[in-house]
Amino acid sequence: MSSPTRISQLAMLIAQHTATLDRFFVESKLPTPSFEPDALSSLPIPDDAKEVKAAQLELIEACAELQALVTGPKEYLHYTAYVSIRIILRFKLDKSFAVGESSTFEAMSRFSGLSVMNIKRIVRHAILNHRFFQEKTPGIITHSALTAILAKDALARNAMVVQLEEFVPAGIKGFSLANNSDKGMFDIFAEDVSRGARFGMLFSKEDEPPSMLINNYDWDSVQTFVDVGGSHGSIAIGLANHFPHIQCTVQDLPETAREGASRLQESLKGRVDFAAHDFFTPQPIEADVYYFRSIFHNWSDKYCIKILQMLIPALKKGARVIIHERILPTLDTLNSLDAKRAIKMDIGMLQLLNAQQREQDEWPELFRRADARYRYVGAKKPAGGIRWIIEATWEG
Repeated sequence: MSSPTRISQLAMLIAQHTATLDRFFVESKLPTPSFEPDALSSLPIPDDAKEVKAAQLELIEACAELQALVTGPKEYLHYTAYVSIRIILRFKLDKSFAVGESSTFEAMSRFSGLSVMNIKRIVRHAILNHRFFQEKTPGIITHSALTAILAKDALARNAMVVQLEEFVPAGIKGFSLANNSDKGMFDIFAEDVSRGARFGMLFSKEDEPPSMLINNYDWDSVQTFVDVGGSHGSIAIGLANHFPHIQCTVQDLPETAREGASRLQESLKGRVDFAAHDFFTPQPIEADVYYFRSIFHNWSDKYCIKILQMLIPALKKGARVIIHERILPTLDTLNSLDAKRAIKMDIGMLQLLNAQQREQDEWPELFRRADARYRYVGAKKPAGGIRWIIEATWEG
């Protein structure tokens, strides 16, 4: 008997995982997902329902793969007009090596003139989200059915280029250029309060609770804590509520610090305070821990190094730096929702700020380049969290 085809395998997987999810909805007395106005806005699968969560992730992957296969590579090209694809076409990465051969990030970098770092993030984004290229062996890139068509079919390739070059919004140029400005995104938003507020609202909803940090770090030996760029202080407030012995300071731009102080509950005054501070200037406060939440991914390496160097005037021996943000996935963890979010965020940082998410092995080097007296401790990802707790200590 012949083995089942890939589309048959996917259909069976979809049926199996759909049954698991359907059983969960019935047993939990939840409505079946739909597109009606009163449908569930998200699926309330608890963290301890590991079988159901795994079924959900595998079902999403199987459905996406089956859709791509039964659409056909030539037709599927019309549904992939995103930033990584535009870059691939503009720099002719699909033509950088022949169909049937393989390439590397380094070879594609030499061909295009783009850095190895940018080639890696762009190609992996395209693989994961659009099935452009394949990376079955780490660092070895081969064509997929889609990029093979682009490489061989001039008419199909031209149609894709016209869609992207003529119809995609000008925002894909990069934020500053799209705004006819030589200023960065934050400066542009500072000049347009309503627009800045609208953008800020996008990130106002917590994507993970403060408990992911609070419950996954040893705070007993910490007496003083500085949240650098801490906005209105949600992390510091959560920490102060759980650990009354910790004195917390939240630093941000003057208006944000004033607003945070005005919102602070009376019971925490004296244990949580707010201060205006620009993290590109010398740190004025000596503390046990300096904490950065989703700050470093807004800046390229040279600026991150400066942020770390500006801490040095205040650092005492044994002081800790905690960086709390996403880490780019490795090849063996790419097929997960969390990995997709991290890679999409990485491309977003490239578009808006010419900045980046980082891989786990890039963090020790970043601290070393800032100052050899930093000692990298490590990085860990709490169960159920999306951010990693990245830590270094000051040995000076």
